Amino acid sequence: MIMFDLDSVDKISFRYSNIVPEDYDVSEIRFTFDFIYLVLKRDANIDSAIRGVANEHGLKKDYLKNYLIENKYILTKSDRNEFSKQIKKYTTKHLKKILKRHGLKKSGKREVIEERIFENNLLGNSYYLSSKSKVFYKNKKRRVRIFNEFLEDYYYFDEFNEYYMDNYRKKEDKIPVEFVKQFIMKSFDEKNHRMYALNNQVMVEIYSNKGQYKNMLEYVLRNFCINLNPVWKLDNLNEHGGIPIMTYDNLMFLKEKLGKNRIISLYYVVWDSFNFDEIIVSKYIGYRYLKDILNLKDYSRINNELSDKFYSNEDLKIKRITQKTLFDF
Repeated sequence: MIMFDLDSVDKISFRYSNIVPEDYDVSEIRFTFDFIYLVLKRDANIDSAIRGVANEHGLKKDYLKNYLIENKYILTKSDRNEFSKQIKKYTTKHLKKILKRHGLKKSGKREVIEERIFENNLLGNSYYLSSKSKVFYKNKKRRVRIFNEFLEDYYYFDEFNEYYMDNYRKKEDKIPVEFVKQFIMKSFDEKNHRMYALNNQVMVEIYSNKGQYKNMLEYVLRNFCINLNPVWKLDNLNEHGGIPIMTYDNLMFLKEKLGKNRIISLYYVVWDSFNFDEIIVSKYIGYRYLKDILNLKDYSRINNELSDKFYSNEDLKIKRITQKTLFDF
């Protein structure tokens, strides 16, 4: 089975459809993690941690501080509820040490000690770590491992990190799948043929790596159907290459794993899920080509035939055959 080739596309951005800014997604996770580590594990105050991390990474202090505030890794002391959440991680003994270090009284009940800490901004001057920072720190290895295993060749980490921070409670095997589904839905809504095919193929690889061949088959057939009947490419059908070699090879691979009958049965379900308003190659003819592939018909011959009969047929493009075709059942 041939693995996915992005075909000159470096990475796929959900946020930027055309031009990705220079230096996008370079070091955010690294300097954010370093900052949180200094405050959470080395007991540094917010300002000194920002200073140290900015110097280490060659950043302006104001840029780093604004980034941390905008992304809610640090919050102002005015948010009393967030302060109450954060201070729970400290023991009373630890809080007394903080007061002693700053020359303040350490006597009194826990409530009094917490109030003294709050009023004197001792958990980071005018700012303190948010609960989001704690999640970010604790889940770094898991987040990076998921990204590196399934997504790093195709997507920007910055966008995955945003998704992960909102969905880290999900089961691990669902995180990369649900992340890619966002891209599939967006490309479907925009009728972007190429992006739809690319993202579906990423899903094929995810399920292939997991050995989940039934799930893999659905996305292989999605690409088979949209490339066989490329209704979002009516204006440039002459340039359409037909069924991609990766789809052909994936079908041959799945034939050995699942058998012909399962592939053909799911083909009808997947085709109907598109609810094609326009048809270039009908569902019935698509079924015949699927059978040709499963019966080892030569790949080049199949695509040459598709090109001659459909994609290079000017009369057919003008006619734009409707879905109500005699054999389209």
